[in-house]
Amino acid sequence: MSSTMLEAAVFSKSYFDPNGLIVAMEGSQAVGFAHAAFGPTKDSTGIDTTTGSILIAAVIPHGDRDAIGRGLVGKCEAYLQGQGATTILGGGSPEMRSFYMGLYGGSDLPGILDSSPAMQSLFDDCGYETHERIAVLRRYLDGFRPPVNRLQLAIRRSTVLRVTDQPLCRSWWEAATMAGVGWRRYELRNHAEDLLGSASVWDMQPLSSTWNIPAAGLLRIDIEGSRRGQGLAKYIVAEAMHDLAEEGVEMIETHVSSTNTPALKLVESLGFTAVEYGTVFKKTSVTM
Repeated sequence: MSSTMLEAAVFSKSYFDPNGLIVAMEGSQAVGFAHAAFGPTKDSTGIDTTTGSILIAAVIPHGDRDAIGRGLVGKCEAYLQGQGATTILGGGSPEMRSFYMGLYGGSDLPGILDSSPAMQSLFDDCGYETHERIAVLRRYLDGFRPPVNRLQLAIRRSTVLRVTDQPLCRSWWEAATMAGVGWRRYELRNHAEDLLGSASVWDMQPLSSTWNIPAAGLLRIDIEGSRRGQGLAKYIVAEAMHDLAEEGVEMIETHVSSTNTPALKLVESLGFTAVEYGTVFKKTSVTM
């Protein structure tokens, strides 16, 4: 993780507060760090300080590793409470996507990955409980073809799919979190130009370069309320996957909460499989 990567994914964000970044030092050597931050208000126009998250808490191999980790979490909790937090989470999520996109977790923030057992154990030891499980799902695009059936053909005949790179952001939070990120929005409209739904994907840098494979992340799918249940989400995502494959993208990844059964069924029907899971933790009782 280079200073350039940290600058892009953390320090350059307009809402970055250095007081939330806690570093444990032993003499002149950093032995661990943790980062506490907040997510958006319900209308995505600002920061909601009532719910905070400790996005990451990492300690190098050390004889006092457990004590250092607990100290870092405690400092983060004190910072969040000082800002007004009454709920504290452990790990980021699509709702708390404030920092570290492309640096940890994959296409989005999946809480704390199962492949980071020491970090998960730290939150367990600090009194956190499992709040949400998030599946990391991938689909390799070699040979992918969109489904062909009557419903999908009917959608194709009655709609237009518009593709926009670096689209206008729909909220302050989207603009703030997507700054510096290469991304694209697929919008499905009928012939009267009514918006039916959309899907947002991004170029998963720098992870994509690390994996040495062109990869895209499916961030979100939005279907207008009255249009849900009509097969539009599957159509949009399938067409986006085909478009990305035509451009040389070899793999697409998305994250889905284990309780979001419709979304899981959607992506699994398109060939996505779970390759990893993460846990979002929650502190059930916080001492003020």
